[in-house]
Amino acid sequence: MAREEQMYLHIVISQTATRFGYLLRKVGKVKYNHAAVALDSNLDEMYSFARKQHSAALLGGLVHKSVERYTLRKKSDVQVVIFRIPVTGRQYEMARKMIRDIENDREYMYNLLSVLTWPLTKGFGIYKAYSCIEFTMTLLEQIGYTLSKPPYQYTPDDLLELFSDTICFQGNLLDYKKDAEQDDNYFLAINFQQVLQSCTTVKELMKRTLLSRTA
Repeated sequence: MAREEQMYLHIVISQTATRFGYLLRKVGKVKYNHAAVALDSNLDEMYSFARKQHSAALLGGLVHKSVERYTLRKKSDVQVVIFRIPVTGRQYEMARKMIRDIENDREYMYNLLSVLTWPLTKGFGIYKAYSCIEFTMTLLEQIGYTLSKPPYQYTPDDLLELFSDTICFQGNLLDYKKDAEQDDNYFLAINFQQVLQSCTTVKELMKRTLLSRTA
């Protein structure tokens, strides 16, 4: 019987350089505030739930992460921990499919309300909405990992204990990946249409939250 191919997913937790990330670390009393999943060791195929544009903090969803998003083109030190998670070929393809399915579904949103209220609520689920760590833990759960609590109740710091034996790098992201690609769309200024869209997004999140509480 043929042995199933050994493959790896890479999970990156980080201290993001945004003011919002700084506040999350201080209020939440955590060292790392962001998580992403990479399908390759060079982090060229790295995905997470986050804001899609730096100036439009309320407009979020699944994004293809780049080093420029972490450095904001001005930071030379972005502290990260990278986990090299062993998976089977089948699990790897399941992870890739989940990411592609979300990419093709415009209903998915960033679970901003859960993130903002986490110190008080310890997170909550919203239909087709994820925070960065919620997306990461849901992906791991869907490919076969057993979780001891709902995905939205985890913090990036929890991975330090859960996957301590899989850490392959800890330090400045720019020491791990130097070939930063251009990500000009992320740095575009917010426009009036996006302001209106931001209001619609918050309204839809609140609607989904209320529906999930009354279901």
